[in-house]
Amino acid sequence: MIEKIPFLHRKKMYNIIVREDVSFAALHYILDILIEQGAFMGEEETETPDLYTVVYEDAKYTVGVDGIDVMIVYS
Repeated sequence: MIEKIPFLHRKKMYNIIVREDVSFAALHYILDILIEQGAFMGEEETETPDLYTVVYEDAKYTVGVDGIDVMIVYS
């Protein structure tokens, strides 16, 4: 089941959209990587989300960022 979960990270709220279970540690790591890569700099809405690949503890995730919405797929 796809869920949209409000998630607080570094005093900022994000909407996490996931189908599979993702640990809190993985979510924090993924958001840190996205912040480092400037994924949230513009935060203006675009027609298509920006896509990123993040590897955490042997798990590879494809992550789409659209404003504060973060869509995570285990790949």
